[in-house]
Amino acid sequence: MSRRKLVYFILFNFLLTSLVSCKIPKDPQNSWNKAKENELIVGVVANPPFTAVTNENFTGSEIELIRNFARENHLKVNFIEDNESNLIKKLQDYKVSVVIGGFDKKSVWKDKAGLSKTYDDKHVLLLPKGENELLIHLESYIYKINK
Repeated sequence: MSRRKLVYFILFNFLLTSLVSCKIPKDPQNSWNKAKENELIVGVVANPPFTAVTNENFTGSEIELIRNFARENHLKVNFIEDNESNLIKKLQDYKVSVVIGGFDKKSVWKDKAGLSKTYDDKHVLLLPKGENELLIHLESYIYKINK
């Protein structure tokens, strides 16, 4: 085998191995599939005008953002109200998929949670750290509504 063919052979095998071993996007907790098959569980921190809870009725701009995202993607949504600390713990334990409550991109939780891109140049949604397919769908939706 000539040197040139050997180089091409090695390069081809490297690329093939790289492509086969990667699943992009990685979604180790199957967040997107779980949301599609069951429901999207959203933790809510009451923080008007972004989120408000009255008699178990959820309102606010971020509630509407999530409802519209869910409607477009044929997802059932389950909102759960709690305080920030408890919801971040539930997010880390994958018991909720998204946490909302008027968080900005400088949130004190940025070390414990992943941040979506901003939906209004300042505010973000919190998701489990690391890349996941749900994040990609949410950010695609945010991009689309901001066009």
